[in-house]
Amino acid sequence: MDKGMDKSYLDGAGKALEKEYGQEKAASILNDAWMRYSEIVHENADEPKKMYMHTRKRIYPAIAAFDAMIKNGISCGETADFLNRFYENRAAGVGRKIRGVMKIPGIYKLVPKFFAKMTASSFGEDCGFRSNWIRADSREMRFDMLVCPYQDTCVKYGCPEVFCSEAE
Repeated sequence: MDKGMDKSYLDGAGKALEKEYGQEKAASILNDAWMRYSEIVHENADEPKKMYMHTRKRIYPAIAAFDAMIKNGISCGETADFLNRFYENRAAGVGRKIRGVMKIPGIYKLVPKFFAKMTASSFGEDCGFRSNWIRADSREMRFDMLVCPYQDTCVKYGCPEVFCSEAE
């Protein structure tokens, strides 16, 4: 198994797939997804390691699951809806934690500065992103995302609807 891979995405998707489609179909989809994931990682073996947190832990598993679900007879629309719901549910726990932290008196004043530093580090050009920073100070953080590897990679692999809608 690849060291740069987060097994939790496909394993978690497997549990959701089983609930939605039954054990046999979920097992087939998951098997196909792992094979597709390995192919995608091999095709992109020369990418910078700084991108792994996005590509190998989120983007590639989502594309692999998308391709596997289509291969197993699930429509494109149903597949995109399923994966978007799965990702939203997966992110909900982090959202609850952030909302909890925000209840600490005065913490909201630190958020723009903290998130600006974190965004520049985890979503910078060495991670495959490019942005135009409008404002980043102690009161506000604003930027336009110009290049996003989530969207670009999904378009490259024929599934732009996995992470972003056209309106985003």
